[in-house]
Amino acid sequence: MSHKLTIVSMFSGCGGFDLGAKQTGTEIIWANDIDSYAGIAYKTLLPEAEFVLGDVRNIKEFPKADILIGCYPCTGFSLGARRRWHDLQERNLRANKNNFLYREFLRALRQIRPKYFFVENVKGMTSAEDGWFFERQLGGFRRHGYKVKWAQLNACDYGVPQSRKRVFIVGVRNEKGAMKYEFSNPTHGPNGIKPHISLRDVIGDMERWPHGDYFDYPFHGHFLTRNRKRSWDEVSYTIVADAHHVPLHPMGKPMVFIAKDLWTLQGRSNRRLSWRECAYIQGLPPRIFSKIGLVEKYRVIGNAVPPALGKVLLEPVVNFEATKQKRQY
Repeated sequence: MSHKLTIVSMFSGCGGFDLGAKQTGTEIIWANDIDSYAGIAYKTLLPEAEFVLGDVRNIKEFPKADILIGCYPCTGFSLGARRRWHDLQERNLRANKNNFLYREFLRALRQIRPKYFFVENVKGMTSAEDGWFFERQLGGFRRHGYKVKWAQLNACDYGVPQSRKRVFIVGVRNEKGAMKYEFSNPTHGPNGIKPHISLRDVIGDMERWPHGDYFDYPFHGHFLTRNRKRSWDEVSYTIVADAHHVPLHPMGKPMVFIAKDLWTLQGRSNRRLSWRECAYIQGLPPRIFSKIGLVEKYRVIGNAVPPALGKVLLEPVVNFEATKQKRQY
């Protein structure tokens, strides 16, 4: 009888990564997040998993599992946040305590001793403080006995209809017979076997002006510093967690470049993507957000890892373990 790989999830959000992992045949046994709205969505999406709401720093013991996954907070590493801090002359990322939550992941890694771990974060993490934060994390993983590989992946190259570049770190416990993990090749786009999935493919048949489903705050200031609209036949810009900065719906005319950091809108067919459209673009079932307010919907959806990426990342591990079990029998 085959063993189903078990997973402990930290900084789980609404469970996007976890849903993708589950689709490979693994079992999520425990998850945690501090965001109560994310918790509502998670428990609707994956009710079989034990979900613990609260600050991970207050959790003393973690259950044993084969795999540990985590997306510790990335706000301080994002390039946008660092630009804002530069404007405020707050340039030292080391002053932000939330940037050290990777230590909680290391603590869990030390306790659980899983065969594998997976981490997701924004691409700015690799360059923050000239790479200091990133090297601290990689060094910690290696000291705990793991062979580490990392890559920057764009979600649109794996069947997600948005440009979403994120860094993924994969660790394999250093032991005899351990697999040599390799990131999967792109499945979509110029380097894949299928074309990118477009906005038309995903939201083309949805209502154009769904009353109450989109954030209608005026467009001004930072929103107009760059292009926010992709056409129907392109992938979306990144679905972000801030309702103010959600990309525009593709209907109507494109935005027009005026000058550096200044774009303008054309016509009257301009609105942000609705929260429901954002959920579909992320690959998340909208039903799990029914009990959450509009702004919170955007935040929870934008913070999620698209399930398609979670699935493609875990498949090599699941396949390796299944092959190993067959050989043992």
